Amino acid sequence: AKDFTELLILVQDESGSPVPRASIVIGRIVSKPGAAKVKVKKGRLQLRTSMQGTAPLPPMEQGRYMIQVISPGFQTYGSADLVLEQSEQSLTVILEPPKKQVSVHEKP
Repeated sequence: AKDFTELLILVQDESGSPVPRASIVIGRIVSKPGAAKVKVKKGRLQLRTSMQGTAPLPPMEQGRYMIQVISPGFQTYGSADLVLEQSEQSLTVILEPPKKQVSVHEKP
């Protein structure tokens, strides 16, 4: 029998305020730990956070997952080391404001 995890994701900004309508993409990693390339199973789950910044997911098979959180006005959050191993887990993602872009031009 496969074990499943009830995962609740909470997305906040640096001040702890919820980030509503953030896009979350989550996919099961099928490559072995330490593999040069991370392979993700087809059929990634995509959803948005509520006005409270939460995203309850359907029960998910335990294992390793990649997660990406995208919201306008913030840096994209990405992780390939989310491990689901308990019957209930929660993940809080803190989105940071974008970094200033720096361009370097060398003279020939």
